[in-house]
Amino acid sequence: MLFSQVIGHSDLKGRLIQKVAGKRTGHAMLLLGPEDSGALALGLGFARYVLCRDRGAEDACGKCPSCLKLDKLAHPDLHFFFPTAPNQEHKMNASSRLFMKSWREALLSNPYISWTDWLEQMGIENKQAIINTEDCNDIIRVLGMKSYESPYRIIFIYMLEKLYHAAAPKLLKVLEEPPGNTLFIMVSENKDRIINTILSRTHITRVPLPSEKDVYLGLKEKFGLDDKKAQQISFITGGSVTEALKLCRNDEDLLADFDTFREWMRACFKNDTGMILKWIENTVRSGRENQKAFFQYGLKIFRMCLYHNYNTTGLIRLEDEEREFIGKFAPFVNHRNILRIVEEFNQAIMHLERNANSRILFADLSFRLHALMHEKTS
Repeated sequence: MLFSQVIGHSDLKGRLIQKVAGKRTGHAMLLLGPEDSGALALGLGFARYVLCRDRGAEDACGKCPSCLKLDKLAHPDLHFFFPTAPNQEHKMNASSRLFMKSWREALLSNPYISWTDWLEQMGIENKQAIINTEDCNDIIRVLGMKSYESPYRIIFIYMLEKLYHAAAPKLLKVLEEPPGNTLFIMVSENKDRIINTILSRTHITRVPLPSEKDVYLGLKEKFGLDDKKAQQISFITGGSVTEALKLCRNDEDLLADFDTFREWMRACFKNDTGMILKWIENTVRSGRENQKAFFQYGLKIFRMCLYHNYNTTGLIRLEDEEREFIGKFAPFVNHRNILRIVEEFNQAIMHLERNANSRILFADLSFRLHALMHEKTS
């Protein structure tokens, strides 16, 4: 993956490029950021830039023999390690080496793959995946060999926090004093779950969520979305690249639009059972990803209502009809009920992920919202 294909993080890319130019990459870099930040994609872009034979001032060339190999994630000096667990194919044991084909397929399909996506790719959704002792032995074995064609040899570790505690001692010495021209690029979502002795031997680079503007521009420029859909998706996902790309790849029209939400809120406010049921029948025809996005959209609208209530209307990034609706709807979303409304929506998202019946879920939530809207504010 090229730096230019990574959504947002222009300042961070610049700092990483300067490290390479100044030969200050260190030997153990930890890219630390939430799942939706794109830390994995950024790490892939950095690995390509380091290995590129004809790198430019802003990116890898994309044409040299190293880049051509990296197009297939098959560079002999780039070694991947990641959490695994036994599955139907590998029933007795598991290691990164056994799952390398699945790993490459997953990343080539989507470099913004989430943790749950990777578990599904391996077919081990209900098992605990770890970076095990065999992986650590393979890392030590790789470091005992010479690099093939690049000055650098890169050990790329995804989800460092999944390193099995009994395997950690094997890595301590090589992390502290690795062989020359060895670079560890590690990705993590949770610093607190990394073993302290391992964490202390890394240089942490924090990767924040991209801005909504970055996601919007990325969807337009890198994925060719039209302006309206790019705006809609970036607003809904709020900087979550992973969720934005899921919606981007969805062939169906987005459910999460203003008219649909307004119609639902009016039906809930009136407690009009007929209108609610008719709305539900139209809504459940969309896929679950669209329904989850719709709930995320609702959470955004509720946030705008709070901005209105607390006279911070400058933060309301809506116009015309939407802004007018917020002004009328805001009194019914207040300090007394907002926490429970948010909890209800988050619960709904969780139940959708667990394959709950959409009709029952929307109906139950509709009647709960009616009760919450009509609570007294005084």
